[in-house]
Amino acid sequence: MHDYDVVIAGGSVSGLLAAREASVNGLSVLVVEEDVEIGTPEHCGGLVSVNAIRNLGIIPGSNVLHRTIKQAEIFSPSGSSFTLNTEKQGVMAIDRRAFDKQVAQQATKHGSDIWVKCSVKSFKEEQDHVTVETTNGNVKGKVMVDARGVSSLIEKNRNGVLLSAQYEVHADWVDENVEVYFDQNNYPSFFAWIIPNGNNAAKVGVAGKGINASKALRSFL
Repeated sequence: MHDYDVVIAGGSVSGLLAAREASVNGLSVLVVEEDVEIGTPEHCGGLVSVNAIRNLGIIPGSNVLHRTIKQAEIFSPSGSSFTLNTEKQGVMAIDRRAFDKQVAQQATKHGSDIWVKCSVKSFKEEQDHVTVETTNGNVKGKVMVDARGVSSLIEKNRNGVLLSAQYEVHADWVDENVEVYFDQNNYPSFFAWIIPNGNNAAKVGVAGKGINASKALRSFL
């Protein structure tokens, strides 16, 4: 059985940052990620405050940053809109795949191990450790961090979980501004979005409670 100080379920940004910080402080760390590689598939639109991620000790590489976002246009269901200036907030569209990989490199540089294509099946708290059952075998840890996000709720109560879908679109109608569309009939409790990445490419997505996300996204497009 493998033995670590910290076992982290989930290799997205929160899990990787936890791994980095634990490793920096001299702990042995294992990150268990179910997907085939870190950063794939993307789990968000990639719109961030650069100042915020720098406060986390991350200086985004040139391959991570897509473009600066200067304005966002907010649309109501009636079609009326207003524009927000976002320059002071330092908003950037980033490549989430590259960003996650950069954080993973920070974690492994300080000694973290990362297992991909490996899922956490169950875990059991013992008197002085946690036994984590994975698809690669059992792992023993003094502490387990569950950073799987929504996927950890598969067998639990999913009330309130937003259903979402997102495409990467290449089209000549893509503008340089972020666009946000509120419509509680089509996207209850959330909205639809267009986040430009440059070169006529954009992340286009929808999210809402109880919706057929794929159907709603096709209708939005």
